[in-house]
Amino acid sequence: MKLKRRIIRRARIEIIPMIDTILMLLVFYMSFSTFSQREKRFNAKLPLVTSSMPTQVPLDIVLHVNNQDNIVVNGATTYDILGLRDAMMQLTAVGQDTTIIIEADPNSSYQDVVSALDVCAQAHLTRVALRPLPNKLASVQ
Repeated sequence: MKLKRRIIRRARIEIIPMIDTILMLLVFYMSFSTFSQREKRFNAKLPLVTSSMPTQVPLDIVLHVNNQDNIVVNGATTYDILGLRDAMMQLTAVGQDTTIIIEADPNSSYQDVVSALDVCAQAHLTRVALRPLPNKLASVQ
């Protein structure tokens, strides 16, 4: 009896769908790679308000930010950013539950305000508020 021989077909790799898939992945990653650019600086104007300032609680500490080298604390003591960090660390060590209120001069940069916020974060102070200056105070200073 004569048996039919089976023809053995070699396995074949379909290359065209693989190329399509690779090209789609390439386009996908190329289109989203442009969003990984470095963050750019922008000039932000700090807001001014026309209402009067709220009353101050005795344990509140007001930081008036002019620039990183001139931060006035409670209207008396002037610090640079490093001195302010040391003072905030000492405040945390004492353990008083105070609220830090950061207000900024309208001519100060946004980076200076963020630096003051960063100092509060490094000192683990969680009760921090931002307060814009009223127009009448901003025009005097």
